Amino acid sequence: MTGPTMSAQALGQLLPMHLWLSACGKVLSVGPTLSKLIPDLADGLADRLVSGRAGQGPCPLQAIRTAVEHRRRLFLRVVQSRDLVLRGHGVQVDDGTLLVNLGFGIGLHRAIRAAGLTDDDFAPSELAMELLFLHEANRGVLTELSRFNTQLAQSRELALLQAQTDPLTGLQNRRGLEIALSLSLRTADFADEVAHPFAIAHLDLDHFKQVNDQLGHQAGDDLLRSVGAVLRSHIRKADTAARIGGDEFVLILRGMTSRAALQQLADRIIVAIRALSPPELTDLQVSASLGILVWHPGGPDQPEQVLAMADKALYLSKGAGRGRATII
Repeated sequence: MTGPTMSAQALGQLLPMHLWLSACGKVLSVGPTLSKLIPDLADGLADRLVSGRAGQGPCPLQAIRTAVEHRRRLFLRVVQSRDLVLRGHGVQVDDGTLLVNLGFGIGLHRAIRAAGLTDDDFAPSELAMELLFLHEANRGVLTELSRFNTQLAQSRELALLQAQTDPLTGLQNRRGLEIALSLSLRTADFADEVAHPFAIAHLDLDHFKQVNDQLGHQAGDDLLRSVGAVLRSHIRKADTAARIGGDEFVLILRGMTSRAALQQLADRIIVAIRALSPPELTDLQVSASLGILVWHPGGPDQPEQVLAMADKALYLSKGAGRGRATII
């Protein structure tokens, strides 16, 4: 089919990315999609297209002639979008004009963003349509995958938190305490790092059994929740409070080594817990006994050893009359 037998309008419908040139390089027709990408291309190739093939001069007309003559693939770079390279091939029509059909290849998504192209800008049989649909499908898959990964990470974080949390009080459970205590006892891996001292307090409620026996387990649970709130309100954000079973609680107090400060903290906790004692217990009063160990680097390095020493201090408090703290 020769140039004179086909109108530019028909050519544009069939090849929306065509470029039709006279023998001397004058632009005779530009496909509507190519015009959308390079609006002033009908005024000439200069300063709008350059050769995109390595080792070849920048002249776009020479690149087109060489590609037509040697039946090679044509590469043209868009000057206003230097990262956008058009790919295609060309033929010489019987009247000497040059007809070039261009495409985007893997640069399709960049062209879509640059010129706001849609499926209406491509011929139905154009491979670019398949690439466009593939790109959209890929983007959709990546979006869903990212959403799934986010949900998975949130679920994992929630499961980890639940695995270390006491459901009744919201404090750490025994597993959470073991992790926190192991981290506190971990020896330094590098010479310029040192382990930091801390205090560990083992707390037990005095006469808690009578609450369950006389007032019921609901009253006991309510009291445990209130004790948890007291402990949270008396420690710092960097500290750890855990319920390790029944009416036993453990505190890890980072950097606290002053016996006077520890005694003052213990006294405040004892007073606050005594105020929670149900008035229905007319003959007894719930209180708290504490055993506190001050740990320094070089001390026992196993969690069970540290807990055993704090437990020993707790029993000294119990034996001395309860409702008090013993610091060792």
